[in-house]
Amino acid sequence: MSRITKIKNNSCLTLKIIGTPIGNSMDLSPRGIEAFEQADFILCEDTRVTKKLSQLRNFRIQKLISFNEFNENRKINSIISKINSGKNVVLSSDAGMPLVSDPGFKLVNACIENNIIIDVVPGPSAIITALVSSGLSSANFYYAGFPSRKKNDRLLKIKKLLNLETTIIWFESPKRVVVFLEELLMIFGNRKAVVARELTKAFQEILRNDLTSLIVNLKSRDNIKGEFVILLEGFTPLREEVVTQDIKKKIKKLLEFDTLKSVVNKIANETNIQKKIIYREALKIKDFK
Repeated sequence: MSRITKIKNNSCLTLKIIGTPIGNSMDLSPRGIEAFEQADFILCEDTRVTKKLSQLRNFRIQKLISFNEFNENRKINSIISKINSGKNVVLSSDAGMPLVSDPGFKLVNACIENNIIIDVVPGPSAIITALVSSGLSSANFYYAGFPSRKKNDRLLKIKKLLNLETTIIWFESPKRVVVFLEELLMIFGNRKAVVARELTKAFQEILRNDLTSLIVNLKSRDNIKGEFVILLEGFTPLREEVVTQDIKKKIKKLLEFDTLKSVVNKIANETNIQKKIIYREALKIKDFK
């Protein structure tokens, strides 16, 4: 049975996680500002970025602690001790939700093991922002993170997504975005895709087209800048066309005079139904006879 932790009062030992703006500083919520102001310690990827955000939104900040992929392991015990001593500790990221392609996963698990409450202040997400503006299906989606820097590993992971029937989302840097799109084209074929750049910022750009057209567009630019989100439409299985009763009757009649192959070709030309479907149906009729 899973354990449900309830926040009873402000005296509970808590790690507060705050989603921060992905581009526009006005997207930081009032609750997020309040949490920052009440914190004794703020864990952030880059202290300069968080300090600049506080200046833009005019809120007071306490002690900033650098917390990133390089120092996360060695700082966890110290952070747990601070929380256990009653300090208000906040985890933030440079942009978007912490833990989503950002550090914090190990810290959250360490807090759970130490019966420390995890309280999330929801905020902006480049993944969701790109998805809802893309025009691709948002019924289901798969977030694949940043592609591996190692080509063989990257291609192997991409190929595993070939038959996924959901919108697929990646982050990528401007230096590698064109090469990555070319790899997607090679593996997936010329599917519909979206390239979202600089979301919520002054020069936000959302390009919607097929992969070939997007590659041509980006290659024509002198300088590619910004933070990129790439979205690819999911695999669409071939639709099983319905063989109507009228078509079945026609197949049955033709089989009295023509070969199976001839009947399949004739019906396929008249209806545009896949030959394998007509063949399967004709075989049933022939065997039944």
